[in-house]
Amino acid sequence: MANTPIREEDQLARFGEELTERTWLANARQRSQRRKSAWNLLLPLFGFPLWGAIAASLSWLGSALHLVLYPGVGHLFGADPMRLNTALVLIPSLIAAVCPALVLTNTLVYLVPPARQAMELEDHDYPGTGYNASQVALRKMALWLLVLCAPIILAGVFIR
Repeated sequence: MANTPIREEDQLARFGEELTERTWLANARQRSQRRKSAWNLLLPLFGFPLWGAIAASLSWLGSALHLVLYPGVGHLFGADPMRLNTALVLIPSLIAAVCPALVLTNTLVYLVPPARQAMELEDHDYPGTGYNASQVALRKMALWLLVLCAPIILAGVFIR
């Protein structure tokens, strides 16, 4: 029994339970109190640029595919007012990029030993909030968002 790995709490299941019980907001406020280290500033510092880069890449891929399918029409993104097909590529790209950006952000911050130690210390009294549980939940959520957003992005690509 001593060598049995500790199973991390499923953050997505907890999220669903807390929504059902209407306790999520209070619990989230309590969990947020643990973050006191200046190392936590690395999270938005890395997260927002990564989110923008991933969303821009997804949008660019959609626009490039649209240009391949309809060469005479031009790019989806330009100085013109936003059209339906542009919105159908842009908005789901912004949504789908959130979780991959957070996974990469957590990974980058985890690679900084003092930041990792500070965050592990802050997570110690809050089961299920550690690095591994967060990464698993974010990967699952990234997959779900991709499954939901990819068809919408493709619909935008195929609209002339």
